[in-house]
Amino acid sequence: MIPKRKAQARAAFAGVLALMVAIVALLMVPQARTRLDNIAFDTLQSLWPRSYVPVPVRIIDIDEQSLAKLGQWPWPRALLARLIESLRAQGAATIALDVVLAEPDRTAPARVSQDWPLNAQTRAAIAALPDPDQILAQTIAGGWVVTGFAASDQDLGLDGEAKARFIRSGPINDQALPDLGHAIGSLPAFQQAAAGNGAIAVLSDGDGIIRRVPLLVRLGDQWHPSLALEALRVATGKRNILVKGAPETGALTEIDIGLLKIPVDDQGAAHLHYTKPQPQRFIPAWAVLDGSARPQDIAHHIVFIGTSAKGLQDLRLTAQGDIVPGVVMHAETVEAAELGALLRRPDWAEGAETLIAIAAGLILLAAAAWLSPVTAAAIALTALVTLAAAAIGAFLDRGLLLNPLPAMASALIAHGLTALVRHRQDQSERAFIRRAFARYISPNLVRHLLDNPQSLAMGGERRECSFVMTDLAGFTTLVEQADPATLLEILNGYINGMVKIAFRHQGTLDRIVGDAVAVMFSAPVMQPDHAARAVACALEMDAFSRDYVAAMRAQGHSLGITRIGVNTGMVTIGNVGGGAISDYRALGDAVNAAARLETVNRYLGSHICVAASTVDQCSDFHGRPVGALVLKGKSEATLAFEPLAEGVDCSAYLAAYEKMAAGDAAAMDAFAPLAETDPLAAFHLKRLQAGQTGITVVLAEK
Repeated sequence: MIPKRKAQARAAFAGVLALMVAIVALLMVPQARTRLDNIAFDTLQSLWPRSYVPVPVRIIDIDEQSLAKLGQWPWPRALLARLIESLRAQGAATIALDVVLAEPDRTAPARVSQDWPLNAQTRAAIAALPDPDQILAQTIAGGWVVTGFAASDQDLGLDGEAKARFIRSGPINDQALPDLGHAIGSLPAFQQAAAGNGAIAVLSDGDGIIRRVPLLVRLGDQWHPSLALEALRVATGKRNILVKGAPETGALTEIDIGLLKIPVDDQGAAHLHYTKPQPQRFIPAWAVLDGSARPQDIAHHIVFIGTSAKGLQDLRLTAQGDIVPGVVMHAETVEAAELGALLRRPDWAEGAETLIAIAAGLILLAAAAWLSPVTAAAIALTALVTLAAAAIGAFLDRGLLLNPLPAMASALIAHGLTALVRHRQDQSERAFIRRAFARYISPNLVRHLLDNPQSLAMGGERRECSFVMTDLAGFTTLVEQADPATLLEILNGYINGMVKIAFRHQGTLDRIVGDAVAVMFSAPVMQPDHAARAVACALEMDAFSRDYVAAMRAQGHSLGITRIGVNTGMVTIGNVGGGAISDYRALGDAVNAAARLETVNRYLGSHICVAASTVDQCSDFHGRPVGALVLKGKSEATLAFEPLAEGVDCSAYLAAYEKMAAGDAAAMDAFAPLAETDPLAAFHLKRLQAGQTGITVVLAEK
């Protein structure tokens, strides 16, 4: 068995190894870390979505009803021009197009009529009609319009550099910005006429959920703002965008437009804190065109023109599991930026989370290694709740995205493996103790001590128990005559058989003195049927002893019968002893009485003598009365019985016993024919012949 301190150290070492593996996985497998981040952030957003606060941001929705009323997409450019003019006329601060108008208007008269069979005069008249693209460009040039561009797998290019001017504050790691590679934008005429041009880009994770919107993107070495950031810039009338980086690492931290400060991560992306879907955020496009939209919902508002129509396939999945139009991401970004409600993922967060994971893991594995399982579990639960509460508090109070899962997972792994090793060690130790001590004490006592170690304390309790006391006649003579090796072989075989029988009946071995065996029942584990167990144990011991003695006699070893006494009574049970040694014992007169009943067998000629206190609790007891025995040192008689195997007929003895109990002189004649083969009948016949009467037998010797 491993010493306890060494076992604890081994368990702690296993926990440290598990913690190291977990930390290395967090650092070296970014997919695992990202997955944990996503789980934590999605859970926080689902449980605590951002409360919708009306701000001057709206979505002009090209919805299913607008398509039904105004025609399928793409709409004629003249219709878009009317929509923009109407919004501008109602005082919109910025009109951002979440659509890319990359191709000329297919409804332009000059293009539609190309295949018509027209004469020269008519064709010239059609060619002289205004070009819808020019009309839209002129409308866009009226101000406050932001066009969009999207990533493309072809180099379709943009018309010129970004209209915004970027000012760097501190070193900036350009390579961290998402590179769109190539871009496709609206027609050059629209781009030139627009007040701004922004990227229609979102960052979709591997599960398709949009959690971040990039505010800055790259096309090669050139920076470009997102549609949301450009809409904010145009609405504020600013030209410059201030981009801040961390002095030590160059990681992006913040983007400023005038007094508006927008927190971003090292990739220049804003972490969205979604609201639940808000119908009041949308204004149908048809309502703007027919004048039914409320002017106060447009005046001084940043409006995004986008679509919720399913057929146009611009639907996205939020962290809360809602499917919303893609334009909502831009609108929510602007809303949260104006409210200061964008979530922040500090550049120090990952390092801090890793350190917390190490600290939490060490604390929990130490608890699992050196403390009790209940205490260790309580500490683990407290640590997990504390980590979760701290992350929730930071999220709700300061909008910080701090992920407790890396620390919780690492700590649980370390704690779990340590606890598992400790459990295996404890099980191994218990098994060792059980195997080792079962050779010396009863298995049920071993189990009791393992399950109730507090019972090892000094002290006791009062309880009714049953006792079986045995003694092997002729053993003293055998000791004097046999050589030591033979003596031990004979004794070991006898004791082994007797003890196995006691254990089979779940008795507790009280002690072995030479050839004598003492067994108790209902201690330490309570047994309601302890009396019946004791009688059954005594009968089986007697049967074993008869066979064993016969076998030894056949080998030339003279052994006598095994005498057995059984008694039931109240005793004090518990550990007795001192600091050096202790013993689990039963103390009381019931123990002494069982020993006295064992000795009286030598006078009675019986093998087993059972007190009435035991017989009274055995509903199926089969046997015969011995008499009322006044044991040595006692003043009151103990009614005793001899148990018999099933099928043994004792009717003749019972008839003679009843005559003796009644003082009938015929009892002597009744016992006489039985005395030849029945030692107990011979005992009573001898008493009667000596002039004694009744069933009371006074024993002068032990």
